[in-house]
Amino acid sequence: MTARRFGIKISIVYALLMIGSGVQLPFLPLWLSAKGLSVEAIAAVVAGGMATRILGAPLFAWIADHFGNRRLVIQLCGGLSLASYCLLAISNGFGPIMTMALIASFVFAPVFPLTEGFGVDGAVAHNLDYGRLRLWASLSFLVGSLGSGALLTVLDPLDTAWVLAAAQGLAFLATLQLPDEPEAHKFEADEARHMRARDLFFGSSFALLLIAAGLAQASHGMLYSFSSVHWQSLGISSFWIGVLWVAAVLTEVLLFSFSSGLVTSLGPGGLMLVGIAGGILRWVMMATFANYGLLIVAQMLHALSFAATHLGTMHFIRLLVPNAMRNRAQGIYSALAGGVFMSVTAYASGHLYGLYGAEAYYVMALMSVVAFALVFYLVRLSPTVRAAAAA
Repeated sequence: MTARRFGIKISIVYALLMIGSGVQLPFLPLWLSAKGLSVEAIAAVVAGGMATRILGAPLFAWIADHFGNRRLVIQLCGGLSLASYCLLAISNGFGPIMTMALIASFVFAPVFPLTEGFGVDGAVAHNLDYGRLRLWASLSFLVGSLGSGALLTVLDPLDTAWVLAAAQGLAFLATLQLPDEPEAHKFEADEARHMRARDLFFGSSFALLLIAAGLAQASHGMLYSFSSVHWQSLGISSFWIGVLWVAAVLTEVLLFSFSSGLVTSLGPGGLMLVGIAGGILRWVMMATFANYGLLIVAQMLHALSFAATHLGTMHFIRLLVPNAMRNRAQGIYSALAGGVFMSVTAYASGHLYGLYGAEAYYVMALMSVVAFALVFYLVRLSPTVRAAAAA
């Protein structure tokens, strides 16, 4: 397969894959409320979905490594996810809704992290800019959020689940467009079977990278949980709050557009350091300023705090982890950073915001400082990283 064809195919996959997440994050709680669930029940469904993702991502990643077929696992999970969301749409009552929501989250959990590994490996094999492929995922999330918001102004709130199921149908179609694995990144299943998790954690610097990247991404927990609440308390209207979120996504896309030069000039570690430093500045600004113009600037730093950090992390995983364990590494990273660390931070953010208001962002800044120190150690001091970089 030519590089151009691979790039087109994986871009289409990214463009369709995250639409459902753009629908689910803002609007699933509204559907649950329309179905008559209590606040406590809604919280249980949302938290339960997060918990099952923590289990689903590494489990299916292990399966992908064990059988040596990442593409097939992505497609099967995409199909199961579509079926689960369709069954969720016709469910009634807390028990059935909770059951289907947990199953849907569980089977969809590995789809994006495995696709990320697929995209990074393919981009390197075909000498393509991974960031320019990945930016379509950011845009698809934005399209899902804005598009479903527009649809639900004319549809009944009870139709939300069907909008979500339709979006997951697009995600399943996207997985069927996945190109073949590049020959340079295929490996025998027997190789993966003989490698163990302890080789990943104790035979490299991956565990340290995992903690550093997890802290850096989890520092967004306050933003994702209570930023809109805080901005509303400052008298900012819903429209202008939406503009703040759009500004973050667009600058994220802009950085991904120029990612190749950044990775080449800074390296994965340098890019992570720049990204985390941007996060420290962002959280200090969020804690300190209430001026709308400065909040826009802080949101534009999402290009660093999230995008640059994520980009560096993906390339760092490729640097540190052998092919036969790459899927497990992606699954573990997704479960820890997006699951354990993020859920704990989001939960703690409620208490922190109740006690300190916007000054709770200083705790997020402190998390980023710790992450920065860990990455600095990896880049400057770790002999494992130096050896991998030299190879």
